[in-house]
Amino acid sequence: MRAATAVAVAVLMSAPFAVAQKLTIQLDSLAAKAKEKAEVDLDGAMLSQAGKLDKKLGEIASAVKELHVRHYEFGAPGAYTEQDLEPLHRQVGAGSGWSHVVNVKDKDDRVEIMVQSLDGKPAGFLLIAAEPKELTVVHIVGEIPLDKLSELVNSSIKYDMKSVLAQQKADGPEPAPQPQN
Repeated sequence: MRAATAVAVAVLMSAPFAVAQKLTIQLDSLAAKAKEKAEVDLDGAMLSQAGKLDKKLGEIASAVKELHVRHYEFGAPGAYTEQDLEPLHRQVGAGSGWSHVVNVKDKDDRVEIMVQSLDGKPAGFLLIAAEPKELTVVHIVGEIPLDKLSELVNSSIKYDMKSVLAQQKADGPEPAPQPQN
């Protein structure tokens, strides 16, 4: 799965994204089944604040209108099916302006990357990474140069999602992730 993700990022490295159409990501039924979950919804104002934490993050955040991440961990394989993702796949299906640019499937894992095209230019980004006991969906609305995203991923910024989840359980709803150096 890691190799497939690396290939997917490499394929998209040079494509800048323009303003993208927001998808409706309705995965509440999956969230209810998940043993652990991390859900992040950041709008322009929140992204701007996050950009103040780090220069590289700020360069990316300034062009992104919204960022939506859903990550679910399940207790056992089979807790979700392809049918659970069908409403999302319909939104990016034929005639929607979205194209599959990466579709990697092996025995138990699958990675899909879709790009939306508006006026002949790439304009949106959707990643679905599915494993037997984990599911991750990332949707970016707005403009993001992928070379900047690559710099961020390869930087020293690290997010400790386990502590975010622990904090969320202890304090209640939705604390913002804090970078750790």
